[in-house]
Amino acid sequence: MGEISIAAMTAEHLPMIAEMERQCFSTPWSEKALAEELNVPSAVFLTALMDGQVAGYMGVHHLGDCAYVCNVAVFPEFRRNSVASSLIAAHIQKAREHGMNEISLEVRTSNIPARALYEKFGFEHLGTRPNFYSSPRENAEIYTLYLTKN
Repeated sequence: MGEISIAAMTAEHLPMIAEMERQCFSTPWSEKALAEELNVPSAVFLTALMDGQVAGYMGVHHLGDCAYVCNVAVFPEFRRNSVASSLIAAHIQKAREHGMNEISLEVRTSNIPARALYEKFGFEHLGTRPNFYSSPRENAEIYTLYLTKN
């Protein structure tokens, strides 16, 4: 696989990101919902490109001094090529640039690879949200990365 570049999500990326959502999630965001994020001032959505192709994306909202991860997705054929790691690293940098103190997210309990990746970046497991997900119903594990220590 080729080199990964990270860019702001644009309207041009939306059809492929919507397809990625359908392939990766049981309750995918629609292309319309993704397009609406382009006009949300708090939204920071980045696209990972590999050899010019959309390989993955990550959406985060900056709220006050906290960043909240909405979604991280990578097309199956691009997995295990550092796409998600590149997106997470880029978002950590963006959060620091914007003065965020922490980044929080939820992840399915069964998503062991994602949980290990977040832990590799220093996210701390803070607890569980029972029955957070549907289709199928599953608990969510809450993770937070503290960018500043008091």
